[in-house]
Amino acid sequence: MGNHQYYESIKILNSKPDIFNKKQFDKAAELGKYIYTDNLGNKVIESGGEYFKSIGRGESVYVQVTILRENPLISLYKEFYPNSIIKRKSLYFLDNNSIGATQLFDKNGKMIREINEDKKYNNIKYNEIISFLINENLYHDHSKEMRGELSATYIPKVNNNQDKKPFQNKDIWIIKNFISPPTFEHIYYIDAQTGDILSHLYKGKELIQDKKTSKVNKND
Repeated sequence: MGNHQYYESIKILNSKPDIFNKKQFDKAAELGKYIYTDNLGNKVIESGGEYFKSIGRGESVYVQVTILRENPLISLYKEFYPNSIIKRKSLYFLDNNSIGATQLFDKNGKMIREINEDKKYNNIKYNEIISFLINENLYHDHSKEMRGELSATYIPKVNNNQDKKPFQNKDIWIIKNFISPPTFEHIYYIDAQTGDILSHLYKGKELIQDKKTSKVNKND
């Protein structure tokens, strides 16, 4: 991750105060969740307390996920101790890919560790995947809308147990897109080193790729 991207991620992490209003949460939460829009127009989803106990999570922490209005593919994740002091801050790309920086705090709110999450990715990182989604008309940058539902998962080769030869011994991105009813429209397998599209399934059928265009380009 270049210095510019790194400082941009830190800027997002610190874009709003590390506050969890436990009193408001306890008053407004339904089924363990409280969903609202903040004063910047971002969608905020809060959960915690008894909700986490009910799913066997253990410690009664509180979680605040802010889906960014300017880029809803990115979310700001904050975890708070039971006394509402910040415990962890992270950025996520499409739910389950930690990106940018993660900051960890002690029970007094003092930062004790900062992790550069982008070091774990290969050559093709989340910003190249976003450009690919835009080019494939799966995400519209101007309207900030996704075409149907999207998921993206990065799988390093050490965890890659794919049984198909084109995917073996490679770091890969798997992108899935579907429109209700939940039948997958597109599934892409992308080589995270070269950007090559290893496979593209459309409604379960393999598409023949144009070798000149079937590639995720690396951003400068």
